[in-house]
Amino acid sequence: MDQNRPLTKRELKQLRRLEKLDHDKQDGSRNTIRWIILGIGALLFIAFFGFLIFLAKQNSSQKETTLSNSGWVKGAENAKVTLVEFVDFQCPACKTYYPMVQGLLSTYKDKSFRLMLKHFPLTSSHKNALSSAMAAEAAGAQGKFFEMHDILYDRQDEWALLPVTSAQEKFILYAAEFKLDREKFVKDLENKELEEKIRANQDEGINNGVSGTPTFFLNGKIIQNPRSVDDFKKLIDQELK
Repeated sequence: MDQNRPLTKRELKQLRRLEKLDHDKQDGSRNTIRWIILGIGALLFIAFFGFLIFLAKQNSSQKETTLSNSGWVKGAENAKVTLVEFVDFQCPACKTYYPMVQGLLSTYKDKSFRLMLKHFPLTSSHKNALSSAMAAEAAGAQGKFFEMHDILYDRQDEWALLPVTSAQEKFILYAAEFKLDREKFVKDLENKELEEKIRANQDEGINNGVSGTPTFFLNGKIIQNPRSVDDFKKLIDQELK
């Protein structure tokens, strides 16, 4: 066959087809390599981002808190272990944890443990959060904070969904059960100084990483909410060693 003769149209068409197949194969290989590189890059990015989140959480958990020594306290003033709880009396989760915390107070009756309560009313979702905190403070002004604290949780279903004024009427009835001075209690429900105290508690919580309730700090360190009294005890016993 003459190697120098011109290619026929059929041969040219076949040659172009072969060249196209070869080109497509090369493009396919390049695309495969490109996708592999992109996939590896994406995995590395996800891993790096996850590592940054892990470091942030570690730093947050190890961050020194600046909690004040101001709050409503049950237990010895110089106790070795202090459990601080930020609460919202209308919060269903706080009500769930209420008997657990009471159980801790019963278990650690000696001078090794104390509970400190601070306010953190979630007013954006609980319309009576602030008014119930005010009721507790108004009762506290007459030496009955924890009595009001207990009844607010025990009877949360009675007042939580009421309009604010109706809820306040309930609080006044509760105060009567403790034989509080009615006139002073009613006046203190609107006491700006008591409200400022509540707001100060909330600001303190925000500055220390509190975003919801209940939030617990054990000896100054924020902890994940334990699921049971036994889980609480394990953490407390570690601090007592």
